[in-house]
Amino acid sequence: MRRRLPLGALCFALLAGVARPADWPQFGHDAARDGVAADTGLDATTVMQLHVRWHIMLDTVADTAPIVVGHRLFETDRAGTTYAIDVDDGRIVWRFTTHGPNITTSVPAYDPDDGALYVPGVDGALHELDPSTGREVRKRGFPAAITLAPQTEKNASPLTLANGYLYAQVSGYIGDATPYVGHVVAIRLRDGDKHVFNALCSARHELIEPQSCEAQRAGMWSRAGVVVDPDPAMDGRIYAATGNAPYDAAAGDYGDSIVALRADASELIGSLTPANYRELEDRDLDVGSSSPALLPRERTSATPLLAVQAGKDSVLRLIDREHLDAGHATLQTIELRNEHFAVPAIWSAPDRTTLVLVRLNGGVYAYRLVTIDRRSRLTPVWHADLPLGSGDTSPVIGGGIAFVPIPGELIALDAMTGRRVWSGPLGPVHWQTPAIADGVVYCSDENGALTAFGPPAHR
Repeated sequence: MRRRLPLGALCFALLAGVARPADWPQFGHDAARDGVAADTGLDATTVMQLHVRWHIMLDTVADTAPIVVGHRLFETDRAGTTYAIDVDDGRIVWRFTTHGPNITTSVPAYDPDDGALYVPGVDGALHELDPSTGREVRKRGFPAAITLAPQTEKNASPLTLANGYLYAQVSGYIGDATPYVGHVVAIRLRDGDKHVFNALCSARHELIEPQSCEAQRAGMWSRAGVVVDPDPAMDGRIYAATGNAPYDAAAGDYGDSIVALRADASELIGSLTPANYRELEDRDLDVGSSSPALLPRERTSATPLLAVQAGKDSVLRLIDREHLDAGHATLQTIELRNEHFAVPAIWSAPDRTTLVLVRLNGGVYAYRLVTIDRRSRLTPVWHADLPLGSGDTSPVIGGGIAFVPIPGELIALDAMTGRRVWSGPLGPVHWQTPAIADGVVYCSDENGALTAFGPPAHR
């Protein structure tokens, strides 16, 4: 049974339009993080008409990504302030500020069923807001703590909303100062009930004081955060990946691993750990620098439910996500040119094949999923050279056009060929990732700016 929208949220919903295809309501567009816009406002012709519609300065840098719902854009800066911005003119409508010892690089998420906006903070908690006013809603378990140690545990990754749950994952801060234990938190929206999966000391199913766990780190800091399986056969299971820490399944420690959890995060369903996990820890090569990226069901394959995963070890893995625990779950490995920190875009191309766009320092690499005799493999399609020093940003796709932030520019590539078709001015970038809504592309930069690129006649 759905909750009845409060009056403020109802007014916002009427203004925004609930669950519109043109919205971008969470990082990567959806809980599977495919990075592909559902609206048809962009194509090879309209991309040539994009220009700067507006350019505003935030109070501080938003090293993250915006979401867009109707006529409002929402983004959280590093200091823990969330902004509501009018997409027509760039006017800041309201601010919601949190206070804490450090920073966040997380991203809000909007629930179209209830008209609620969920935002991160630097206070170790997630907050529910009325999106029309920015006022906090203090009920149903919110604000919800996701760490007991905000001084050393960071909400680094975007929030995810699916299955009636709000998901967050937690890591440490740059420099790896302990104590911290990477963990996933699932908050049931109807009542605030909370489940926790700790990557270390995983037999403990609640928030823990990190120093109370003998093993340390295993930070969960990928840009995609928690990823939700969209295939109905998978019952809403969720995936995450962990960073450097001990791996000992018998002891409940899952450093440098891919993990699959029940939709409520109450149970570990499966895990996959590279055989060289000790080397990965010794060399600081986190598996969890990226989350698993989920491919659409490949109906002619003996392994129809696939994922790709790449980490700091510069290896792209094609994985049977349905059977992570099987000894043959890794179907293919591809040596990459550099470490991987971004979120692959997963695109169903017009020829009905699946393309995987992988962003690395120095370029974008496109791979096609090919199945022959029921055996699936990735094959290279194209490579676009880009400047060094910009490999942390993630591509997003709208109308067959891939948008990629690089230092000084937002560029557009034909997703089928990799040909550069457009560029617009942008400042230096780090984690910043675009959002696409109603044929407009929005992106922040390290100068503290937020820029909207749209066609001249956009309403």
